[in-house]
Amino acid sequence: MANSPLFSTYRSGENRVTSSLMAVFQRIESSLVERLLGAATGESALEMVTYLNQPKKDFDSIPDAYISAHFDYWFETKTTPNAVKLDQLERHVERLKPGVGNQYLFVITPDNVVPAAVVALDEPRVVWFSFRDLSNAIDGVVDTVGPFIGEHAQFLLRELQQLFAEDGLLDAADTVIVAAAVAWDEFLENGMYICQAERSFRPGLKYLGFYHSGQIEAKIAKILDQRRESIRFDESTVATLRQGSPIDQRIANAVETSLRKGPRGTGPYRVFVLSRTAEEGLVELAQPIKNVSKSSAGRTTAWTQGQRYTVLSRLTASEASTTDDL
Repeated sequence: MANSPLFSTYRSGENRVTSSLMAVFQRIESSLVERLLGAATGESALEMVTYLNQPKKDFDSIPDAYISAHFDYWFETKTTPNAVKLDQLERHVERLKPGVGNQYLFVITPDNVVPAAVVALDEPRVVWFSFRDLSNAIDGVVDTVGPFIGEHAQFLLRELQQLFAEDGLLDAADTVIVAAAVAWDEFLENGMYICQAERSFRPGLKYLGFYHSGQIEAKIAKILDQRRESIRFDESTVATLRQGSPIDQRIANAVETSLRKGPRGTGPYRVFVLSRTAEEGLVELAQPIKNVSKSSAGRTTAWTQGQRYTVLSRLTASEASTTDDL
């Protein structure tokens, strides 16, 4: 996989994936592991370490503080779809301790839906998620708290994503959906998506959509061009772009529009040039896709707060009307 020596000695298949996953989890903070597993599974109640001031419990003494860690997390990984067997899960569940809280068997597979064996077992301590779910969780964590988790942790997590991709454990995600409180109007105005220069995206993307006002908007744009080099938004850049290709002209127009509005700043920025018509490759969904994501407490949660990946065919499926359909 990627060039990290951390994964280079592992064999291919399930052993490599599981060993690599555990190697990364061992090298990052437990709070980050907790956050990743919670995001991948939707289990917001996961808690690996408890911090408590002045714990009372049933004792006469009250110390100033208390740190406790008690959990059992087991993992079963499969690198091929439809490979989870009920009898194997039943044997794994026998290892869980009766009456002990915070115990989970995490089943990780490349399947697009919950494996039948997990459904048949009907055990709340057995939680399935896909490698795609975990990769999306990594994207979400890096996007939202990346500056606070350190470059080394970010590097390891991105390397882990690359391993998943190289081993074919992620479906062919060809579409990125970006949070678009501002970007949606900007796309409608000039057919661009503009973001921070250092923002990273998976390779192989063909389409870009917008999560705006609680829904995925019906216009899914084909990516016509994405500049690898960052672009400064100033008059000098406009002058240079005016001497270039039709795509350069479009970027120049977007820079000029931004300069007239003022508050964005000079950048630099990363720029995606997007289709605006069917002739250019714009895809129009039958309707916007409503967000129905809920937390374990029943509260509505954003489908994405940064970027999230999916497959165009899922978006265009005739029955796709809510985010649960994806």
